[in-house]
Amino acid sequence: MTEAQLFHGTFTLKRIWAAPPHRVFDAWSDPQLKAQWFTGPPERWTLLRRSMDFRVGGQEVLEGRFHESGTVTLFEARYHAIEPARRLVYTYDLHHSGRFHSVTLSSLQLESEAGGTRVSYTEQIVFLNGKDGTSDRHNGTEIQFDMIEANLRSCGAKQ
Repeated sequence: MTEAQLFHGTFTLKRIWAAPPHRVFDAWSDPQLKAQWFTGPPERWTLLRRSMDFRVGGQEVLEGRFHESGTVTLFEARYHAIEPARRLVYTYDLHHSGRFHSVTLSSLQLESEAGGTRVSYTEQIVFLNGKDGTSDRHNGTEIQFDMIEANLRSCGAKQ
């Protein structure tokens, strides 16, 4: 049996949010805040388990099942660099119904910008099935960023 070729993909998202860096960082570091945006679509997906140990060397797990297809997604991350309100570096493995799908290196950089925060987020992905999933990952992350921004606004982003 031959293994599928690897496919490498990269994307970067840049935003300016009307919230101070510590509030933006909280969206990634506070388990209750992260659960508001880092989840499957509630009308199509059921949470199976979630855990988060936010420290260097700590792990995060998010697992859920899509209703229609029955596909189970498993996200397993490890934190490598944490500088509150400045930057975050972590890696994560993604599995689809027990199959190892991809490995990703993620980096988040935050800079103060005129009462808000300049956000730069990059993913470097290796897709193990040899297919280019970069566009889908990019689109999904854009949706998550929209959710973060909405949560920052609804929680009084200027705090």
